[in-house]
Amino acid sequence: MIKNALLSLKKNIGKTILLFVIIVVITNLVIAGLSIQSATQKSMDQIRSSLGNDVTLSVDFRNMMKNREPGAAVSNETSLTTTMADSLKNLKYVESYNYQISTSADSDSISAVENKSDNSNNQQDTNKPNDQPEQASNQGDFTISANTTMEYLDSFTNSNYTLTDGRLLTSDDANTNNCVIETNLASDNDLSVGDTFTITTTVNDETIIQELTIVGIYEIQSTNEIGAAHFNNPVNTIYTDLSVGQTLTGSSENITSAIYYLDDPENAEAFVELAKKKSDIDFDTFSLDANDRLYQQNASSLESMQSFAKMFVWIVVIAGSAILCLILALTIRNRYYEIGVLLSLGQSKVKIVAQQLIEIGLIAVVAFVISLGTGQLTSHYMGNMLESGSSSNVMQMDQKGDQPNDNQQKTNTQTKENFLGNMMEGPSNQELDVSITGENVVQLAGVTAAICIVSIAVPAAYVLRLTPRQILSRKLTI
Repeated sequence: MIKNALLSLKKNIGKTILLFVIIVVITNLVIAGLSIQSATQKSMDQIRSSLGNDVTLSVDFRNMMKNREPGAAVSNETSLTTTMADSLKNLKYVESYNYQISTSADSDSISAVENKSDNSNNQQDTNKPNDQPEQASNQGDFTISANTTMEYLDSFTNSNYTLTDGRLLTSDDANTNNCVIETNLASDNDLSVGDTFTITTTVNDETIIQELTIVGIYEIQSTNEIGAAHFNNPVNTIYTDLSVGQTLTGSSENITSAIYYLDDPENAEAFVELAKKKSDIDFDTFSLDANDRLYQQNASSLESMQSFAKMFVWIVVIAGSAILCLILALTIRNRYYEIGVLLSLGQSKVKIVAQQLIEIGLIAVVAFVISLGTGQLTSHYMGNMLESGSSSNVMQMDQKGDQPNDNQQKTNTQTKENFLGNMMEGPSNQELDVSITGENVVQLAGVTAAICIVSIAVPAAYVLRLTPRQILSRKLTI
């Protein structure tokens, strides 16, 4: 059969070249679609991983505003408690957690770092990290960030804040008055590790005085949080143990938020669903935020690209199979006499079909090998084309609607730059990585084999259902 197949390919050189060109085109387009499909999935995984694996439980003020009666005041009695937070800390997927209280205080023993900006031009921070949630309206000179541990705080893990002296607070500092302050606040007040100072606040008309001992000093490398008032300046943030925050707020139960760190970012949605099923928390009042809004915004274009690549592969496979079926059907008509003679001589129909498969299989193998090289170029071309289209859509979306003011434009630009900067620090390249993987090669081999089988089986089934006499009689009438 192999010898007959080689002789047939050599004899019908025109048909052989035509089939070879068509299969090369099909395999190149298929490998391009498959590589783009896998590249977009890998990019989405990298984006999701770069955004962290934390889920935050806090009061859902937006939902409370939406559900309140028109003209009614928002309740100030709704608070997140440690009992609520504890009901989620031992659930599946949770590796560690951090309870957080954010409040403010004044001090008679140290001075806050002054801002030079005009107080009348005070602007609200729109890009706070997860470890610095919104605070109460009555602000002191210092922001107090009380935590169960500082080990996983975003500002320190992403190196925006770096420790310059001493250590960060851990769970071993529970129920102590230890604290960590910023280097500018320390130098302005001639403080160092081991020194103590006091902060004060008022709760229910009662003045509370809290002494703190410095165990660490950090330096801010980059931030977008500097505002006009003292408490908006991140250098005036003092990190303490959770117990200090409870003392300053006058409650041993209430907390501002609870952050759960998961074993894998991909489990964020599963954790949220599990929490809603296993806990008694009212999720109309409280929310579990997977912090994936930025992921959803940036992954939408990649998902569209992935859907296009999948649809493109199916179109190429179906169209390619149809074209090959048509060509082979026409060539089989010209081989009626050969097929009829072989059947008359006792050749089985299986062997005749097998010879047809060997012929197109030999062509497909050569085309497959060539496409592994040329397919890389096709993948890069299509990837660049899709990225350009995606970038154009983003620009058009940005141009729609009202133009933001200068401050909003600056904030949006800073947010985009921060996200892109974090992405470029990761393992991904700036361009979509459309390199051909081993999985793509296996998929291409399977698709190519399927196309060859279908393109031979369909026309062969039509011819071989006839008897040798019917085939030879048709040959005579053609």
